[in-house]
Amino acid sequence: MLSVMFIKSETKELKPFQKLSIPEACEITETLETQYQRTRKKTHADFFILDEEDHEVYAGTLSIGSGLARHVVDHIKKKLGSLKMDDIQEARKRSFLEQLEKEVPDHLKITDGSFSLEEETEDHVQTNQTPVLSTRNRRLIYGGGILSLLILSATCFSTVATSQDRAETIQDLQKQVKLEQKITGTYERALLGDSEGALKRLSSINEQSLTNEQKNVYMSLLIDQKKYEKAVELQGNHPEAVESMISKKGDVSALKEFQQTFPSPNGAFDLAYHEQRWEDMLSQSGVEMTDKRYEMKAYGYLKLDKVKEAKEAAAHLQNQDLNQKIETFEKTKKKIEETKKQVEEEKKKDPKDEKKIQSLTDQQKKQEELLKNL
Repeated sequence: MLSVMFIKSETKELKPFQKLSIPEACEITETLETQYQRTRKKTHADFFILDEEDHEVYAGTLSIGSGLARHVVDHIKKKLGSLKMDDIQEARKRSFLEQLEKEVPDHLKITDGSFSLEEETEDHVQTNQTPVLSTRNRRLIYGGGILSLLILSATCFSTVATSQDRAETIQDLQKQVKLEQKITGTYERALLGDSEGALKRLSSINEQSLTNEQKNVYMSLLIDQKKYEKAVELQGNHPEAVESMISKKGDVSALKEFQQTFPSPNGAFDLAYHEQRWEDMLSQSGVEMTDKRYEMKAYGYLKLDKVKEAKEAAAHLQNQDLNQKIETFEKTKKKIEETKKQVEEEKKKDPKDEKKIQSLTDQQKKQEELLKNL
């Protein structure tokens, strides 16, 4: 179950650091939105969406009284709905929004997509002022799976409910929020394309204060700027972590450059895969095998028409898609052989049925193309 925690608010109804269920948060924010619109007042409230383990999966600022959203979930839907993402990110976004929508009370579900007592909203103004974000920078920020435009990771929130000294805990949290706001500003700069500025600010923050997600964003920026030595240092002088991230990005030129500076069996394996040098990849020794590399290995064997070896590599995984691909490969190979045999038999006939031979030949080409594209 998801929950909402408001961390900063000027309204007494939204108590700081109090965890609310999604239905409760929707009811309260809908009531406040209606009241503030009637009195033509406006205020803002910063909040987190937390998962079952009290980890932040979304962070945002709700504008109350502006008419931009009916309640907190409506706000999130509109914010995320305006962001263009790749297929994987869109899937994550849909899953997150569907999970939120399930918990919204029925009488508060939005059906017509509109809710405003004002003819002109702040949203229109913000739309005209918001810069267009590049696909590369979106991947940079959202690559870790965080859906929020503002990535915040104050992991100490789970202690609030059980803390005996609430005042002291809130002070600690407020300090953490100030640090997070500084880091958030850095992410906003990265989103807008100012990688150099973002790097400069991140380098000024104590690395011990960065969460794993934030380190990943920092490292991604460093890799993008080809500052590999600093990226390796950030990972505790473990180049394999940096190499793995470059490989996941699929940047062959960067991977090749990194491999020259920090050569390793892992890098040689991944580089050979991306360059489709299957024999070189499979002959590489000393490779640290992960689930991903077993999948790459199975794929390489298929490219070399070695089904038995591909199955052996896939046996290390529980990957239904990979097993299905190997099965399809086998079946398609068998069909190609059968079609070839039919073509040969038709060619031996006298007289020959040229139309049937051509039809079988076309069928064989389609089967071979399917095999090639697996």
